[in-house]
Amino acid sequence: AAELRRSEEQARELMRSKEMFFAMVSHEMRTPLTACIGMAELLLETTTLDSKQRECTYSISCSGSALLYLINDLLDFWKIQSGMLELESRPFVVHDCVDRALEIVQLRAEEKALEVVALVSSAMPRVTVGDAGRLRQILLNLLSNAIKFTPEGKVSLRCFHSPDQRLVFEVEDTGIGLAAETIGRLFQPFMQADASVTRRFGGTGLGQ
Repeated sequence: AAELRRSEEQARELMRSKEMFFAMVSHEMRTPLTACIGMAELLLETTTLDSKQRECTYSISCSGSALLYLINDLLDFWKIQSGMLELESRPFVVHDCVDRALEIVQLRAEEKALEVVALVSSAMPRVTVGDAGRLRQILLNLLSNAIKFTPEGKVSLRCFHSPDQRLVFEVEDTGIGLAAETIGRLFQPFMQADASVTRRFGGTGLGQ
């Protein structure tokens, strides 16, 4: 019994050490990365750049955002595995959450000349209660994937109320799609539908 208690305490101590490590790494990586992304976006929005300068600055912004999303996904993956992921329950404006997600992916879409549209039902409540940050993260992952795998055409985000009064968000694109035999692998970590997809489009299989 004493040995079991020591083992349990060692396991808890290991989890606490991991939590502190990931929290520290998250802060140390996100802070400078967010500053770099913010400065790049400020240059794009408020200064006059020639085409080459704009292309380089845009590349900095997109690459930084992609890295930030990957860091967030890795941290969330670890939290889920550890049973430590917590969801907030606060009032937030649905339209603001949707608009912010669209703003973040708009530059990527413009680079590929894709049309991105949001169709929000008039029956959607203005304010709801939930975790706005997690919802925005989910929408970003769905929209980013749609843009990544869509060479041309359009990406659409639809938001509406289901018959049982749930909020529903659907993303549709004109991209490469999924073969029926690959759908079963869709939610397996570190897996993509086809190895050739990784070579053509990149990605880790974590949802980005």
